[in-house]
Amino acid sequence: MEYRIFINGHFLKPSGAKIPIQNVGFLFGWGIFETMRSYKGSVYRLSDHIKRLTSSASFLGIPLTLSDKEISQIVYETLKINNLQEAYIKIILSGGTYSGKLSDPSSKSTFVVISKPITSFPESWYKEGISVTFSSIRRNSASPIYQHKTLNFLENIIAKREAEEKGYQEAIFLNNEGYLTEGSVTNIFLVKKGDLFTPSVDCGLLPGITRQVVFEICSHLGILCKERKIKPEEIWDADEIFLTNSIREILPVARINTHQVRDGKPGAITRLLMKEYSYQTNFCKK
Repeated sequence: MEYRIFINGHFLKPSGAKIPIQNVGFLFGWGIFETMRSYKGSVYRLSDHIKRLTSSASFLGIPLTLSDKEISQIVYETLKINNLQEAYIKIILSGGTYSGKLSDPSSKSTFVVISKPITSFPESWYKEGISVTFSSIRRNSASPIYQHKTLNFLENIIAKREAEEKGYQEAIFLNNEGYLTEGSVTNIFLVKKGDLFTPSVDCGLLPGITRQVVFEICSHLGILCKERKIKPEEIWDADEIFLTNSIREILPVARINTHQVRDGKPGAITRLLMKEYSYQTNFCKK
């Protein structure tokens, strides 16, 4: 059976799920989205994703009339109607129809929920680690936009495409001040002498949900996990490096450009965090 998409109160086939050509999300990228996973029919950290969605909608001035509870119900109904347990889920919220004045759209916002079977990533990524490179694009640390998951995703697409064309699995951004920020679809962590470090939000990055989970796991295990500004040269003497993302989970890094991270294998801290994260997702509740 062809899967169904929720769009503004209706479940439709993809061919019938349409938005007006004058939709401001399409015309100007004035919209936001969230991606998440379900495990055994339960959406991991759904409330956190909804909280970030509503916060970004408020900041960007995008009308959102649905309550948190209503959004949650729609997400689970989308899973149910598509008969999915292990799924990729995407929520999209964009402004209304452009009427000549961007700040005053003439119609209500567009709310979409898509759910599909999750695509498995290569097992070797998690057992052996991936290779990443630095993006040629520099992030503006003064811009507030990077702290929100917006439909204006062009920088990320260009960076990831450039990396993949060179044989890497991910691209890492530096900002205009030369500090590490994040990957095109991930947050980055460095491990040094048993402690964890990750770029602070003011460097110009999206504070990811899985990034926050790592903080919580480290707090539970008594591991120092600190946000700060990180120069790229700190990578060269890092004991371990890993990336986080709600779909890819915790992903070890074996190599950056031609530099091998220690022995080129996932380190003990990374493996421990992967194990703890897997335990959480296996027992997540609705």
